[in-house]
Amino acid sequence: MKLWPFHMERRSEPRHPSSLKACFLVRDQFSGNQLTEQYPAIIMDHSPSGCCLALERLDCGGFHLHRCLEAPQDYPLELCLRPEEGAELTVQGEVRWINREMTAEGPPFRVGLRLCMEDRATPLAWRRLNRKN
Repeated sequence: MKLWPFHMERRSEPRHPSSLKACFLVRDQFSGNQLTEQYPAIIMDHSPSGCCLALERLDCGGFHLHRCLEAPQDYPLELCLRPEEGAELTVQGEVRWINREMTAEGPPFRVGLRLCMEDRATPLAWRRLNRKN
């Protein structure tokens, strides 16, 4: 059922669909300490500035990812992936939104991640990933 006669795209950059396997953990921005273990994720789509992750859970050993949403600058997500052709890539980002996908197959939770652009190496490596797709 369509509620609107048109769909307004709010993204500033096009997304590239994917199904890249990755893993993530949460860090404390102030100390740099790892707050969670690594958990599996699937990158559903990506753009030069971020991605959408599919996750099995939001509770990561007592640390709930909603804390990342409440204070994204304090609790960055560290995402690690290995593209088919290339070395392991690790990027940090801020959680921008969290949804539960009721109709899709696969992991039920979706998390929007915006890359931390302060790290000069991150945008270059991420751009290479986006050029291949």
